[in-house]
Amino acid sequence: MSLNHSSAVKATAVRSSGLPNTVILGYGAGNFGFALLGLVVAVNLQYFYTDFVGLSAGLVSWSLLFARLFDSITDPVMGYLSDRTKTRIGRRRPYFIGAAIPLAIAFYFLFTPPVFEDPASHQTHLWIYMLCLYVLTYFIWTVGAIPYYSLGAELTDDYHERVKVIAVRESCALVGLLAATVLPAYLIYVYGGVKGYSFMGGILGAGVAFFLIFAGVVSRERVEFQGRPPMNPYAGWFATFANPHFRRLLIAFVLSSIAAAVPAVLVIYISVYIIGTPEWWADSIPGWLPTWSYYLLVYFLAAIMSLPIWNKISHLLGKRNTWCIAILIAMMTSAGGWWLEEGSIAYFTVILFIGGFSFGNFLAIPPSMVADVIDWDEVETGKRREGNYFAIWAFTTKFGAAITGFVALQVLEHVGYVPGQAQTDLVKTWMLWMFSWFPALFYFASALMLLRFKFSQADLHAVQTQLGRV
Repeated sequence: MSLNHSSAVKATAVRSSGLPNTVILGYGAGNFGFALLGLVVAVNLQYFYTDFVGLSAGLVSWSLLFARLFDSITDPVMGYLSDRTKTRIGRRRPYFIGAAIPLAIAFYFLFTPPVFEDPASHQTHLWIYMLCLYVLTYFIWTVGAIPYYSLGAELTDDYHERVKVIAVRESCALVGLLAATVLPAYLIYVYGGVKGYSFMGGILGAGVAFFLIFAGVVSRERVEFQGRPPMNPYAGWFATFANPHFRRLLIAFVLSSIAAAVPAVLVIYISVYIIGTPEWWADSIPGWLPTWSYYLLVYFLAAIMSLPIWNKISHLLGKRNTWCIAILIAMMTSAGGWWLEEGSIAYFTVILFIGGFSFGNFLAIPPSMVADVIDWDEVETGKRREGNYFAIWAFTTKFGAAITGFVALQVLEHVGYVPGQAQTDLVKTWMLWMFSWFPALFYFASALMLLRFKFSQADLHAVQTQLGRV
């Protein structure tokens, strides 16, 4: 360890803990907006463009891939800019406040494409439109999201309070996810088809902007973290990989992210083409609550219920062991999806409830572990580089989702998927395999990698002692 660096930091270090609940809740509220937008894009976008707009699944998959590849350029740059910014209101808040309204506008137009009577003869126009708006939406998302998530690692130095901050933030996200399961379905049902999606984009975009601005106004930043010279953005990425604790954590996270990405892409397809909508559902359930919306509702309600439980388990067993338990639960529920069949609503509900319970852990525990290993990096380098760390964290999530989403839609295209029609047995088999065994294998690999992660609460205490925050 570099004693010179740690001594320099220690001279100006001030331990932060005991955050007011207003600050924690105000900061967390921003994630309501990000989650609301994120789920609609992750779950609804590809289904909207294939089954409503008429764009082929193959071209939709290329849009997903190109947009995420573009993120590979913008994420590190945004982390670098955020780390080096110094303003009267901080180095993080100006970005997510400033991104709020542009993000709302881009989100609206993403779900307001041109309408053609014969979309088959306008595939190129539709693909270019989707690609440009998707890239723009995620570019603005990056401008706001990287500084926002980086701020969460700076608010407190306390090991358990970091879990609380992240848990509150992700609780707000889960409320946003719940809203994203019901509001889009309702708005689409009321206004119908493509117009319903467009209206949904406008209403939800405005909500996203409000919560990001609110979070920026209520949150606060630590003055002592401003003004430290950052590394070149790409050099900062490579330096971040020199942190052995982060490397192991990141690999486990990437594997879990890949495992979670394909089911997110396919959940509507599974609910429509595998399980279907039985007559009793159509007769007794309001038309604005389709089966896929109900499934997502179950999943995210279970995640909300799980957060205080995972927090207590983390206090007893530590963060790594707690996350490992959740990964194993996710692996088993994913594998259980192989036996889904027509009409198996009750069975799918059980799977999603248990899977949602594990998902709550995935939201809260891993980001708080990143905050811990950033302190280790500060001792080694004398720098606070949350922007670099969370740029990598965000990029791996988005890139993993892009690759797996691309592959899933390409597979559907090649095995004969036809939008809006009964699918062949071959298509259904591939849907089920990608929804079940594929993520189960990646969850298993993630658990194995996580066992190599060794940074504990005692290690964090030793690091913060050197930083003068104990």
